[in-house]
Amino acid sequence: MRQLLTIVILASTATAALGDRKAADACGASLSPNSKYIYEATLARNPTPSAGRSIVVAVTEKMISEGKLGALEARTAAEAAGRCLELLKP
Repeated sequence: MRQLLTIVILASTATAALGDRKAADACGASLSPNSKYIYEATLARNPTPSAGRSIVVAVTEKMISEGKLGALEARTAAEAAGRCLELLKP
């Protein structure tokens, strides 16, 4: 189950780089609390284009292991955060 979740998240999330930060932040502000946490935690790690996805996965998996996020909600939360992070792509 965890491997499947990782694959799904990797396939559906974006990487953060230099792009439209204002649009990304506006998008991030409208997210659910879990998605917003994933978005902000990913940005706090200053992701490179190649590391953004792995950071989203790590943050999401940590939330699951801490009981802050259910496995069924994880995909939706990570995808929503990924859509906002996508706006950061150059």
